Amino acid sequence: MLDASFMTDRIYLIQRKDLSIDLIEAAVQPPIHKQFDLSDLDSEWTDFAFAVVAEDGETIQGFAAVRNQQWNNRPEIWHLYVAAACRGQGIGGDLMRACVDYARSINARCLWLETQNINYPAIQFYLKQGFEWCGLDTELYDPDQVLAGECALYFSRQLD
Repeated sequence: MLDASFMTDRIYLIQRKDLSIDLIEAAVQPPIHKQFDLSDLDSEWTDFAFAVVAEDGETIQGFAAVRNQQWNNRPEIWHLYVAAACRGQGIGGDLMRACVDYARSINARCLWLETQNINYPAIQFYLKQGFEWCGLDTELYDPDQVLAGECALYFSRQLD
């Protein structure tokens, strides 16, 4: 099974000011290690409009999966993981390009995704891939299953 974890010593804190919200980069000690549970992927595969796997022989190096939202013509990246030993080799960029190409092939207006404010490495990757922060949800996650202060951040990428 693919390692779907990350480790970081940086996060984004949510700072509210009247009717505005800022993301404040902050160091954390000890570093955060989070493992995502992929055990239910088998039951989800029928919901994906597009999926791509990066392989080296029989070793899965990464994968990405996209669901379509017909009502707003906005596909959503639901999964994008690269094995820890393969990070920094361009595999994530290749997977993202495949997702962007798919979105363009269906004439989508943008590509959208969600990640956590504590997943600093993913946020940096998405920003480098041309995504822009477009919102957050402080109540999306069950507080019994996440770290204190963990919330969902949303990013979109225009496809023009």
